[in-house]
Amino acid sequence: METAEIIMNERLAKGNGDRVPSEAFLKGKEELFGMLKPGAILTPEIERKIMDVYGGRGKRALEAVKERRVIKRGRHWFVRGRGGEYEVVKTMCTCRDYVMNIAPGKADVDMCYHALAKTICEKLQAYYVIEPVEEP
Repeated sequence: METAEIIMNERLAKGNGDRVPSEAFLKGKEELFGMLKPGAILTPEIERKIMDVYGGRGKRALEAVKERRVIKRGRHWFVRGRGGEYEVVKTMCTCRDYVMNIAPGKADVDMCYHALAKTICEKLQAYYVIEPVEEP
């Protein structure tokens, strides 16, 4: 069973609708972010870890990173997703998944794939596109 499935099962076993980060998730996240160092590259090992910890959101985040859909304009980060371009501030995002699932604690993870993609690029200091800030 993958890490994401174990985390989901632990949370469902608690019997409440509010999801809290499980110890397994927190441990996996800590290991993952320990691997994401400036100058590092996305190795198959790191990619597996991202998908183990974040499941489908991890897979979509990797696609966004590899397809160069993570953009930095000035000090602001954006990720081009299925429904448009979303702004990401720290780990908060303007997408529907964040608003409906992540923020209210209904998801089994702490970030939508846009925020995860931005965080991966930010930690590695690579894989993102720098665009000029448009003047009004």
